Amino acid sequence: MKTDDKPPAAPKTATRISLTAKQIVGIPLIAAVPLLAVLGVFGDRATTTVVRSGNIEASVTFPTRIRYRQVESLHVEIRNMSRDSIDALVRFDTAYVTRFSSVHFEPALSSAYVVPVTRLAPGASGLVSVEFSGDQYGRHRGNIIVVANGDSVSVPIATVVFP
Repeated sequence: MKTDDKPPAAPKTATRISLTAKQIVGIPLIAAVPLLAVLGVFGDRATTTVVRSGNIEASVTFPTRIRYRQVESLHVEIRNMSRDSIDALVRFDTAYVTRFSSVHFEPALSSAYVVPVTRLAPGASGLVSVEFSGDQYGRHRGNIIVVANGDSVSVPIATVVFP
């Protein structure tokens, strides 16, 4: 036997990929997750809704998507559109607020999820801020109602808490 002898070359065969049905479905799904993350599908989102009635205007900025246990804030700006000073009450839906933890209202609550905004001069604005943490997965819906001088506005809100 010679030392220059090489082993025979491997036979030529057609390259085939063999996948099971679960792999055919699973591989694109696994590949889609990082792509969707890069495109911002799983990121935080917030929106602002403005509702106006005769004497008051309410602008509500709230998160529409948050992550579990992430701290977020919601802001309600009330503007006095009347010619007189007003006192307003901002009522937060119990069904919405109780789905979150570490809820903090500024200014402080006067009763269950009701915040007073007092002495708003004509054309002036008042701000109510709420800070909270997503404590339960899923979609949480509710309303914020602003009442002042016999006039009221209602703003529907919804937030999705992702894992």
